Amino acid sequence: MRALVCVALLASGCNGKPSAPAADATPAPAEPSDTATLPGMDLAGLDAGQVKVLDRFLDEKPSACGKAQSLRSSLKGDPACRRSVFAGRYLVTLLKAGLLPSEIDETYDKRFVAPQLGKCDLADAPLRGNPDAPVVLCEFSDFQCPVCRAFEPVLAKLLDEYRDQARLYYKEFPLTRMHPDAEAAAIAAVAAGRQGRFWPMHDKLFANQEHLAAADLERYAGELKLDVKKWKADQAAARETVERERAEGDKLSLTGTPTLYINDRKYNGPLRYEMVKDWIDEELNR
Repeated sequence: MRALVCVALLASGCNGKPSAPAADATPAPAEPSDTATLPGMDLAGLDAGQVKVLDRFLDEKPSACGKAQSLRSSLKGDPACRRSVFAGRYLVTLLKAGLLPSEIDETYDKRFVAPQLGKCDLADAPLRGNPDAPVVLCEFSDFQCPVCRAFEPVLAKLLDEYRDQARLYYKEFPLTRMHPDAEAAAIAAVAAGRQGRFWPMHDKLFANQEHLAAADLERYAGELKLDVKKWKADQAAARETVERERAEGDKLSLTGTPTLYINDRKYNGPLRYEMVKDWIDEELNR
């Protein structure tokens, strides 16, 4: 069984590929192209070779709305297909990030052509945000994963901006081989949730990620004014919840944390605010 790895803040991940070489300080200017007139196309910063690659993808990729036409034709003549605007803009973003054409092809297809789908069981998962919001974020996370902690402010900012349009469900996926205290922390949070204090415990655990020993967890329970005796008694049932959610993640073939689903599509991209925001905006403009 493959060892589980943390997903890095960059698209390449912790075990990612070497960074692309820096662009020439004086790239050749792009040739004039009608691509610049298409909706959402901002070619500033692209050199002639990159614009040529973009043109090829616009002609080869299908409409993002599933119609029998190219992405270029969709952008030119199908204003009702707003998703194609997001698709074209994403190609530009990937080119500006320095990805190779083969990497762009794979990354693009995972979002627009053959997305990885996964339906989370949300029945008992802790929720943040408007329960009726149309965009559903489902995050599998690990309290001892540093990338998960770094991703939390991004999610908080998005939930604040999309407070009536997006909601977040949290799922436990402790990577016990890498993070020996992660499972106990997950159990502590789920047990706190039985007293309506999951999110305060969640925040405290991430804020104190380097201190997740048993004595620390009990101290946090006291600081949150939990009934500590009940909190301890609830940990057997909480462990079952953690094991069930970890099995759910295994069934979805998760390989690391954080793993995010947006309306049942697995998010593939840098864990940055503007990138996740673009996916949310796409869902709101389908």
